[in-house]
Amino acid sequence: MAISTATIPVPTANEPSEVKGWSPGTVARDIATVGAGSVLATIFNTLLVFVIPRLISIEDYGYWRLFLLYAGYVGLLHLGFADGALLSWAGKPLDQFRHEISASMKFLFWLQVVLIVPFCAVLFLVLPANLRFTGLAVIGFAPIYNLAFLLQCGLQGARIFRPVAFATAAPYGLLFGFVALREISRAANYRELVLFYFLSWLVVVSVLLFCAKPWQGGSRADARKVGRAFILLGFPILLANSGVVLVLCVDRLAISWTMSIQNFAQYSLAASTMAVPVAAIQAVYRVFFSHVASLDSVERKSIYRSSSRFLLVSWSLSLPYYFVLDGFVRHFLPQYVASLAIARTLLLGILFVGSVQVLHMSFSYLHGRQGLFLMGTLLMVAVGFGITLFSVMGLRSLYAVATAQVVTLGLWWLLNEWNLRELTGQTISDWSRFLGVFGGASLCYWLVSRSGHGALFSILLYYVCIAVVLGATCREELRLVLKMLVGAINHERVFSTPQRALTPDDVSR
Repeated sequence: MAISTATIPVPTANEPSEVKGWSPGTVARDIATVGAGSVLATIFNTLLVFVIPRLISIEDYGYWRLFLLYAGYVGLLHLGFADGALLSWAGKPLDQFRHEISASMKFLFWLQVVLIVPFCAVLFLVLPANLRFTGLAVIGFAPIYNLAFLLQCGLQGARIFRPVAFATAAPYGLLFGFVALREISRAANYRELVLFYFLSWLVVVSVLLFCAKPWQGGSRADARKVGRAFILLGFPILLANSGVVLVLCVDRLAISWTMSIQNFAQYSLAASTMAVPVAAIQAVYRVFFSHVASLDSVERKSIYRSSSRFLLVSWSLSLPYYFVLDGFVRHFLPQYVASLAIARTLLLGILFVGSVQVLHMSFSYLHGRQGLFLMGTLLMVAVGFGITLFSVMGLRSLYAVATAQVVTLGLWWLLNEWNLRELTGQTISDWSRFLGVFGGASLCYWLVSRSGHGALFSILLYYVCIAVVLGATCREELRLVLKMLVGAINHERVFSTPQRALTPDDVSR
């Protein structure tokens, strides 16, 4: 099986039945499908964010968030295998690579056994008693998560997004159900929460297996050959993705190392309230990557320009989420009011997170720029740790740490834009416009959020201010948002007549 590490193969004209062309209506529908899962995940996640702190002590909540933080890194233990699978399968029909899924599962199982057993022994001997359960739970979660991720990659690559949407929402919905049932008898502790989390993901794996049906693949591929090829293809992506996670979590990592578990709990609550916009970003990325894989370089460049501005407008319109969050925390979690200033600041960085995860990662991986993206990401990990540790050790302020995180994300966005300028066609003028709108929206948001008025008045005032900013700079993008919403609602294609894929000329118009 020959796999190129340079770029995703572009389907040719004699393959119309296997790969669909880019269509905003199709993309809108797929985003709506995955977005529905993300909305449900956000609802359940939000309920968990605000329910769990009321049920357990601040110390237990700190350990729970510590488990979730480090569980986010268990994807390292597949060594890039699942990432290579997604890159190889993206844009293909499921029947074309179903036989590779069963071989991939076999390879992944033995890979996890080889890696996890020594890790468990080391952690049991090294970690203190109060962290031993958390460390072993993180390692034990690895095979469950990595199998689920592999199956999602297969379904996502084939653009079968309904089970992907289910897998997005189900872990949090099931966890919320388990917590609610447990609370009928008595309060849970963080160890029971971890057990419920495991059970939730096991249900997800079962459903994904049923949807992928790897046993129907006919003749099986050679597991060792598939494993070797996918790891070689995906290992640079794994490193880059790990760097991405490090940049996004550098603030919480630094606080977990240097401050008390109570301070970590306060900051983690603020960071976890970002689940709403981050879930939306992940939904868009899953759809965007699989669809843009079928385009050539010229079409991708045109799509990039529109998508970048679409993200900018969407972020600007979503900032009033903070005012809803403010009222909720003050009413239900008064002991966490100190986290609101942190959350208000972190929301400013969501735009850069979206641009990096949706656009920069997609273009880097599809054009074989994994190495360059990795180098830039590692540089920003170093910069982020430097700025964050100064904020923690020198200023001793959680608010300063949040500010350092936003600065790090902004520098990361600018670095990636510069490195990808040949692929995206973006210029200094485009970046200046982008940052100008970001600055204008941030100023409106900051002034309104500090005005001290009620939530409803603040939201209305913000939208009046932002309407002036976007009306002067992003009229085309506002129309794009409206047309995409109409296309998602009506299940019709926008920008083009029915049955016709979008062309670069359409985008420019």
